[in-house]
Amino acid sequence: MQRNENSRRPRRRRSTFTTLVRRLPAVLVLGAVVAGDARAQHSHGPGSGHAHGPNLHVSSRWKECSFQLDAALTQRAWRQFTGEAGVVAYFRPLIDAAPMGKGRWEVSALQWKTGIDDADAAWNDTFVHPDSAHWLFEGSGLQFPGLTARVGVSDRTDVGVYFTKSPRANYGFYGVQVQQNMLGHAGGAWAASARASVVSLFGPEDVDFQVFGADLVASRRIGLVSNRVALSPYASVSASLSRSHEKSSVVDLEDERVFGAQASVGAVMQVAGIRLAVETTAARVPNVSLKVGFGRGL
Repeated sequence: MQRNENSRRPRRRRSTFTTLVRRLPAVLVLGAVVAGDARAQHSHGPGSGHAHGPNLHVSSRWKECSFQLDAALTQRAWRQFTGEAGVVAYFRPLIDAAPMGKGRWEVSALQWKTGIDDADAAWNDTFVHPDSAHWLFEGSGLQFPGLTARVGVSDRTDVGVYFTKSPRANYGFYGVQVQQNMLGHAGGAWAASARASVVSLFGPEDVDFQVFGADLVASRRIGLVSNRVALSPYASVSASLSRSHEKSSVVDLEDERVFGAQASVGAVMQVAGIRLAVETTAARVPNVSLKVGFGRGL
């Protein structure tokens, strides 16, 4: 989406995490850059139809864009929000299909970038902004940084958790995921696993939201540099159910339940106890994700 010079928000300083991500090995970053450029043209190109954008809803209650439903929100836009938010919030651990092994663990920082259009009523009428020129995001997509932790509870079962909170806004997300290995073993060449996950929104007074997911993932481990470095490309397919419920006094909308499907490809590079990962996802709104993690027994 193009905006005129007078409506642009001031550029913000890059976070420490973004600076770290920019230094990832080229084999990982290249895929993210290509995917991000393609999505930028798709979501905010000359044909997006939002040269000037809608009037933003303003509230001084929060310092960053926050959830607050507006009276203009329609049932159709509420359903669109439910489906697209399911992609934004979906639990993506950026891991291959091999099990960790009992007692092994990993802690990671990650960032998801999703190509929604913040000029759509689905997002404009569900958010308020600190001023009339402060859009939901700059550039080509909405970015969600977060933290994940993962532990092997048995030789074939791993459990992961996810958390993110915008400190100057009114919302965050938390989630849990279980991965069950069906083929292969820790350190093996080929692997296949199934996952189940749930993510919930917390913080807003007038919105309840959850997304439930089920994944099938397969991967191949390739040893490099005398097996001191490993690269694990993987692919996955996912089915999801997003559920939304409004508790606002300014609208009267039915609950929405939206089914979705996604397909992802990615790669994990492991060097000693450090893991770097990138993943790109095809869904109703596109997504690209990056991760840096470390742990015991990796």
